[in-house]
Amino acid sequence: MKLRRLASGENMAEAVGKKVELRVIAPTMATDKSPYKFNKPVDMVIMRCSTGDIGILPNRMPISMVLGNGVLRIFDEDEERHMAILGGVAHAGDNIITILSDAAYKSDEIDAGKISGQMAEFRRLMDETADLGEKQKYRDDIHRMQVQLDVAGAEVK
Repeated sequence: MKLRRLASGENMAEAVGKKVELRVIAPTMATDKSPYKFNKPVDMVIMRCSTGDIGILPNRMPISMVLGNGVLRIFDEDEERHMAILGGVAHAGDNIITILSDAAYKSDEIDAGKISGQMAEFRRLMDETADLGEKQKYRDDIHRMQVQLDVAGAEVK
């Protein structure tokens, strides 16, 4: 049986066991200790781009993309982790994925009760306004909050 060739010319069997370095940077959320929200080798990443979801494995041809608001799914060994990524850009190449986003949240950084309350308030305000621009802004904010709630719920097993 012939193995499918990867873009780099190596076959699938040779790619097994390799990792891709995932670096998530959120400059507005950086601490004095590290500019990274996440920085670790992983097996695979699935992220929400402006055109849909994309999965990145080791040895992928270089690609850059605009990110939408969505759940970043991180696969390593037998574990799957989630982060809320609220827009940004990403580049994958040379077995490094770099995500630059204004906001990136791990599940333990999300206050689900607070966000649920804010969502209810934004829904009320959206229903009360007649301004279409304001309605759209509330919809966008509610969507970003829903992504965070999805991550907070995804980590509960």
